[in-house]
Amino acid sequence: MLQATLLRPSPYLGQLYECGINDSDINLVLEGMRRDSGSALSLILLRDEEKHFGVRLFSSGLSEVQQHYYLQHHRQDIWFNHYLEKGCKGVVKADSLSNKAGLLAGFGARFAIGGVCRVNGYGVSSVSSYRETHQSDFTDNDILPWESLYFGLAAWSRHYWNMVGLESQNYQLQQLVKHQGRAIAIVDSKGSIHYSNSAFNRLADENPEVKMLQGQLTMQSKELQRQLKEMLAGFAYLLPGSSSYLSIPRTRGLRPMLLQACVMSGLRNMDHCIELELRDPEQSFTPDIDALANLYPLTSGEKELLLLLSKGYSSGDIADMRGVKVETVRSTLKSVFKKTDCHSQSELLLLLQSIS
Repeated sequence: MLQATLLRPSPYLGQLYECGINDSDINLVLEGMRRDSGSALSLILLRDEEKHFGVRLFSSGLSEVQQHYYLQHHRQDIWFNHYLEKGCKGVVKADSLSNKAGLLAGFGARFAIGGVCRVNGYGVSSVSSYRETHQSDFTDNDILPWESLYFGLAAWSRHYWNMVGLESQNYQLQQLVKHQGRAIAIVDSKGSIHYSNSAFNRLADENPEVKMLQGQLTMQSKELQRQLKEMLAGFAYLLPGSSSYLSIPRTRGLRPMLLQACVMSGLRNMDHCIELELRDPEQSFTPDIDALANLYPLTSGEKELLLLLSKGYSSGDIADMRGVKVETVRSTLKSVFKKTDCHSQSELLLLLQSIS
């Protein structure tokens, strides 16, 4: 039977390759195969164990409740137990392994066939099909199409995961390009760095409080490292787009940096990727004071004031640094407001940022 199967590749396998990584199309192919084989329920499960892409379940005939149940308990199905004991042996009938019709017996399945195969570099994949009590058991001829699919399943699974990986890489690179000029890194829930741009790398190099060692983001302080771990692990329970923040204290008289973490959204397999933005209040943006002075007649004192404001210093801070009264700083600021037709510090800084 095996030789005959190898000589007749499954036509459904070619259709799966044509689907790319469109899950809906893959489900339609599986639906056609289930219908043609007279099965009540059919499914393909891909379980990545090495690159952390998770689990993909493609099914036909299953309700949402059944799909959720199978995803939660698939390791208990007899196909996986058989694989662990015997290795890859092809598609087998459930009654040759157990007196139960697999994991879906509780949903009315009476007869079942299935098998698990190893996918090098990723994990395992399985294919299985079920019939109900009012149907007849699977014959050898009924098993042939599923066995034909089974012996191409590992190669197709590897192709599918490779395509998912390429899509993930492309999306992450697009995000880095989109945020050019901001200090951005993309990590997983354990802090492993997928990508980081030059701005993020520069801040990490300049600040010993943040470390990037052997592809891993860590903190110099044990307490900060603990907080970082907790923050990243917590994203497993948050929706895409959710954000968390971590303040990173610094010595040398510098104000703390802020690490913003956000679950990446916009791609189905991005739930395990986290976008980090490192913000340094000392370098919030590079102000072009001369450009603004070319538009408005600013004095040297006013230009110096603008530079300090752009770095986040308050009027009191500036007064202390310049050795003058706060009222003097406020008077200079009012003069800048009048010349630039601005009415607040935030409006003034937005004007400065827009031309810098």
